Amino acid sequence: MNLKDLTYFKRLAETLNFTATAEYFYISQPSISMTLKRLENELDTVLIDRKRIHKNLHLTETGEILLKHATHILNSVELAKEEIHDLKNQVVYFGFLPTIGGHFMNQMMPHLKKFSASMKLIEEESSDVMLDLVSRGQVPLAIVGSDRFSFSEDSLLQIPLKQEEMALWVSVDSPLAKKTSVTAAEIQKELFVSLEQGYTHHRIFEQWMKENHIEKPQTLYTKEIQTALSIASSTNMLAFMSNILVEDRPRLVKIPIQNAPKFYLSLIVNKKLTRNNYFQREFNEAMIGLAESYKENGLSIE
Repeated sequence: MNLKDLTYFKRLAETLNFTATAEYFYISQPSISMTLKRLENELDTVLIDRKRIHKNLHLTETGEILLKHATHILNSVELAKEEIHDLKNQVVYFGFLPTIGGHFMNQMMPHLKKFSASMKLIEEESSDVMLDLVSRGQVPLAIVGSDRFSFSEDSLLQIPLKQEEMALWVSVDSPLAKKTSVTAAEIQKELFVSLEQGYTHHRIFEQWMKENHIEKPQTLYTKEIQTALSIASSTNMLAFMSNILVEDRPRLVKIPIQNAPKFYLSLIVNKKLTRNNYFQREFNEAMIGLAESYKENGLSIE
């Protein structure tokens, strides 16, 4: 049994179409038939029922078993190739949220010169999505924002970096622009713009409205941070954002919220991820040491 046969079989088992499978691999249909026959002879079983009395092909029970294991084997081979490539090329992976990551990177990079040429950024816009990727081991470490001060997941090492209070951002032309702060009661009837579901800011916004008894305010939701800020700077709508997302925006004014909810920024590392190559582990340790040094001194990376 060879990997090429398993690759062909997996595709055939998923499509149940000899012609489509052959075309996918740019080979002849008889080659696919020969592969299937070779596997069936080797395993002494029928893997795909192709009797003419049936209108459509279907996998037999033994075919289902082979498909399951072939999928696992081929995935493992691809993973091995990736790990060997990363080891040979000393590639390190870092979860990167453009706005949050961009805020910290200019402070971090001078301490990470050894890794700068080998770093591969895994980019996402949502902290929630990135947290899930790190939790599942698809990304080894990242800097994320959260509405939680600490995470309970056993697989995660968390090092707090900074905390911010959420605020409202309004156009310089807005009637609220001269306010030094606002209460929830004062803005009950205002129009809001915020990030949509799937973003940490959305969850914080929804919880803040609930706690302050703001019922169904008129809110425009967007998945783009820059879109939300552009709308706020050109209208009288209020953007609900953390400081870190609003930088170099001269047309926006920050209005603090009384009893504002918090936004926490942390380095998170999947400490149970065993497939890291030695260079990735060295990078992880450097990042942890850098974050810990700020934590011990009671500072943020500023």
